[in-house]
Amino acid sequence: MSQFSINRRGWLSAAATAVAASVVLTGCAGSSSSTESGGAEPQTIRFSFSTTNPADTFIQDTTAAFEKAHPGVKVELVKLPAETLAQTVTTQLQGGTATDVISVLSGQGQVGAMTGFAKAGLLLELNDPELNKALPDSIEKLFQYEDKLYAVPLASMPAGLIFNQAKAQELGVKLDNTSTFDDVLEQCKVARDKGVSLTALAGTVPGNPGILAMTLASSTVYGPNPKWNDDRAAGKTTFSQEKGWQQALEGVKQMFDSGCFQDGAAGAGFDVLISSVGQGKALGFFAPGGAAKSIADGSKGAVNPVVLPMPAPDAPETYLGTTAELALSGNAKTKSPKLVKEFLKYFTEKEGAEMVAKGLGALPVNASDYPLPASYEPIANLYKEDKVRPLAQTEWPSAKVYDSLGKGVTAMITGQKSAEDVLKDMDSAWGN
Repeated sequence: MSQFSINRRGWLSAAATAVAASVVLTGCAGSSSSTESGGAEPQTIRFSFSTTNPADTFIQDTTAAFEKAHPGVKVELVKLPAETLAQTVTTQLQGGTATDVISVLSGQGQVGAMTGFAKAGLLLELNDPELNKALPDSIEKLFQYEDKLYAVPLASMPAGLIFNQAKAQELGVKLDNTSTFDDVLEQCKVARDKGVSLTALAGTVPGNPGILAMTLASSTVYGPNPKWNDDRAAGKTTFSQEKGWQQALEGVKQMFDSGCFQDGAAGAGFDVLISSVGQGKALGFFAPGGAAKSIADGSKGAVNPVVLPMPAPDAPETYLGTTAELALSGNAKTKSPKLVKEFLKYFTEKEGAEMVAKGLGALPVNASDYPLPASYEPIANLYKEDKVRPLAQTEWPSAKVYDSLGKGVTAMITGQKSAEDVLKDMDSAWGN
């Protein structure tokens, strides 16, 4: 999920960009070194990838479409296990054995994020002006280092509650896009009375409790102040001083106390998320929106979850968190830099971007007229009203901050830490 988990680099660290239901792309051994110096470039490049859903073929299909549009070009695909994503990318890039095209996470706030690789000189600079133009101003800095582009996004996904609405209605659980935080707590109790939990939580994987906290903070912190990270970097505030962060973490604890999570949530892994919903033991879980498509595909249409916005305690308005974490980069040592750039550009152009978005159950980052997937219907109004905020951990200075959040949430629901303790840990991990 996540790389990807989604990615695992943050909440995507076990699945990279999405929880166990999202696609993850990663680097693999087998590329050789070179530069953009003279001579004809090899017209074969290697691209390694991984998907958590064996039935997904959109990466293969998009690659085949690129080859068809570029006669004589060959892109060799190597499929890898999603669980090895973060370590594979880091180890092979540092060892000089990564493929020509690799997967990274955007920004710098997660393990395997682009900035660290670019700073170390391991990524190919994407100096094609057309690539820069393809990125919306609101997210372009997440793919740049020192104002130079080193990665392109695969898609944009909302982060919310992946919810089995049909099963909920069958049980008399009433939750929709108009529900308040108090409604959520009440419906958690209703679900428990019916023998299920409203949500499943993978407490052993920091990224999953982390994304829950971030969805709440989208409304309590970043909705009112989209520039909060800038204020934190400038020393104008801290996590501990921010009332909105206190609200978000206390909201998670309230959910736990109301029985919103399954029994044993603190010790559960990613596998519990999908299996709990599939087996009817839980009605949903927190993840990027592509997980809804993965469940629908995996059940062959028997289960068709929707993405619900997550209201936050004492927040006057609900904002939707979104993620454009999944990205592709070129290996600085590729022998075919021009071809790699052309291949990456294809993922930003209409045909390639829409093929990937459809396969992921996501949205192209730069296509405002792209139709929302059916599972996004409950959040359509938030897009129309511009109540959308990027999940902010991609701008944090290191993965330690997000790791402190995710681990801290688990410690908090088990009574080992308070919300104040977690926020102090995050401030310490920030470093100033």
